[in-house]
Amino acid sequence: MQEAQSKQLRKHTWWWFLAAGAVVIIVYLVVTAPVRHLLSPLLAACATAAVLVGIRWHRPRPSRSWYLFAAGLGLFTVADVIFGGFQVAGTLVPFPSVADVLYLAAYPCFAAGLVSLMAAWGAGVRWGAVLDAGIITLGMSTLAWEFIFMPYLRGPLSALPLTVSLAYPLADLLLLGIAAQLVLVSGVRLPALALFTLWVGTTLAADALYYSTLAATGAPIAADVSYALWMASYPLLGAGALHPSMAGTTRLVPRSQERLSPIRMTVLVLPALLGPALLIADVGGVRGQPVHVVAIASIVAVLAVLLVVRIMLLARFAEAQADRARARARVAEDALRQQTSLRQQLTHQAFHDALTGLANRALFFERLEHALDRPAAAQDTVLLLVDLDRFKDVNDSLGHPVGDELLITVGHRLLGAARRNDTVARMGGDEFAILAEDLREIPAETYAQRFLDRFQEPFALSGHHSVFITASIGVVALTEPTTFHDALRGADIALYAAKERGRNRAQVFEPAMSQAQQDHARIAQDLRHALPRDELSVHYQPVIHLPTGQVTGVEALLRWQRGGRSPIPPEVFVPVAEETGLIRPIGAWVLREACRHGQHWHDTLPGAEALSVAVNVSGWQLKDHRFPDTVQQVLRETGFSPASLVLEITESTLVTDADTTSPHIRALRDLGVRISIDDFGTGYSSLAYLRDLPADIVKIDQSFVLRGGSETNKSLIQAILHIGHTLHLDVIAEGIETPHQAQRLHTLGCPHGQGFYYSPPLTPTALEAYLTIQAILKPSKTHK
Repeated sequence: MQEAQSKQLRKHTWWWFLAAGAVVIIVYLVVTAPVRHLLSPLLAACATAAVLVGIRWHRPRPSRSWYLFAAGLGLFTVADVIFGGFQVAGTLVPFPSVADVLYLAAYPCFAAGLVSLMAAWGAGVRWGAVLDAGIITLGMSTLAWEFIFMPYLRGPLSALPLTVSLAYPLADLLLLGIAAQLVLVSGVRLPALALFTLWVGTTLAADALYYSTLAATGAPIAADVSYALWMASYPLLGAGALHPSMAGTTRLVPRSQERLSPIRMTVLVLPALLGPALLIADVGGVRGQPVHVVAIASIVAVLAVLLVVRIMLLARFAEAQADRARARARVAEDALRQQTSLRQQLTHQAFHDALTGLANRALFFERLEHALDRPAAAQDTVLLLVDLDRFKDVNDSLGHPVGDELLITVGHRLLGAARRNDTVARMGGDEFAILAEDLREIPAETYAQRFLDRFQEPFALSGHHSVFITASIGVVALTEPTTFHDALRGADIALYAAKERGRNRAQVFEPAMSQAQQDHARIAQDLRHALPRDELSVHYQPVIHLPTGQVTGVEALLRWQRGGRSPIPPEVFVPVAEETGLIRPIGAWVLREACRHGQHWHDTLPGAEALSVAVNVSGWQLKDHRFPDTVQQVLRETGFSPASLVLEITESTLVTDADTTSPHIRALRDLGVRISIDDFGTGYSSLAYLRDLPADIVKIDQSFVLRGGSETNKSLIQAILHIGHTLHLDVIAEGIETPHQAQRLHTLGCPHGQGFYYSPPLTPTALEAYLTIQAILKPSKTHK
């Protein structure tokens, strides 16, 4: 609280100091008693104290200039005391006296303070300000010569009084020159500096009035006015030191402006005209005194030289400014060119693919919309979507840099196959698009074949890589007006159909494909809600020991009853589940249900303790590094024995991505889970490869069972059985539908089989009844 009050007091002290000084001056002018002459040293002393207080309060850095001002005021104070003492005593003031020495000694202090103040700004030598201050000072010196120096030189004063008398105006001219330079360099930008400037001006005005009248008449005219002006200068300097802006007077940044404003030009020209005006008007008969004419003429000549130099300096400044302006113009022109170039680059980047340099999706869509807006587009525009087949294998095996290089090379080949005005774009990833307008000369199928042909040759890449890759193309030939979205959807549907029909082909969109795609999308949408809606179920098909007819295991088979409608076959919805990624949560649910049912049968059915449960595993599940943990968690939750769980994996899944799947299969086998190779013989058909597959069971594909009893088919089955026996693998034959097939497989030595001959897939309840009946009957017959 006290600190806030102290700051508030300091904020207004300068104003109260000025007001008190004005009161003292009024008292001086009103009072006629000799004692009034002691008011001037009183003001000078107070001003000296005010400067010292201001230094302590505001702490200017550096503070030496203000200490010099305080020293000058201190000398003025002592001189005023001496001068006032003579006045109060009523005795004649001797001239010169000690007071004059002190007065004159104060001027160097003030001058040094002014120079120190400019030095604190780091202004250096500002020749423009020096010349301007010199012109002003010389202009004023003509008046000083006419009204002070000439009268003194013509007067009767002896050498010492004359020297002292001339020293005062000389000191004033010195102070004027330095003060003018200070104001011209900095301008009056602070209240403290404004009060400081008023102090200098008031001091010079008092000196000029006093000494000019004293020189002319031998006695000062209006001495009280001069005394009042001297007294007024003291509170002005003291108030400037007390003002809060005083601290900034030593930290001002000099103005960089060098141009001559009209006011500044007037201030420079008028002093230069004073000398000629005095000669023309013959003030004081100056033309009749050759010495004085020579002196004034010399001053005018020096002024003329200074003006010429100032003009030359101004011209050089103007030329430098022009050079800087031209340099700025060049910089601006270069910046404009760079901005234009940057705008062009940004525009190019906004509409072109950064990797291949082809048009990007935004530019392609814009041109497609433009083409569809043209009336002729309904008959002459062809849209192609190109997708690389198994591009992921390239990235996985050779790395993404090689994949990027392949994309660039593919883009160049597509450009080479396109016509000059066709648009070839990269839509993202490994998908490209071609837009052909006004395509009248060739059918759309032939045009698409041009791009397929570009994939017949291998792509030679850096690092001595030679990559073979094919592409699938969806084609839309616009035969009637259509919308932007319909055209793209048709091309996408045709591309999907090309992928489904074996890849490495171009497929033209047909309206029937749209219905198939809609059905596919509907299945995908409904499948997302199948688990929450409890529409999925697991059925089980028994696995029979052929020699005894006993049930040794079951295979879990997923079924989907969608919304009360007819069931959807697994071969329809399982691929959709794999495409959408739903196979992972659905597969985990099937695994949990199978283990839960298996554990229930182990606990409740007699003779079912060794019953195994086989669950089909998708390649997408097996590639998931979290899958072994999922299996372990399910086994722990259900309490099902790992030895009773069989995971069925197709032969093609094991072989095509062995680097990824093998570590996961080893982790599963470490849990005690058995691995069964499903559909064996339909993938790579390499019996020797069976030795390297991490498996426990081999399932002979039903195609071998259904082909009949030809010698070739019989030999293949015998070879599988022989290798399975040699490698200690169990063998199960799938798809047994007739007694003859069962008898034939038993005769060949196949130990296990499953199929509709024994039982169709059953619900858990039906299977439980089936197993109960089997346990009661305990069949002992064998196939003969």
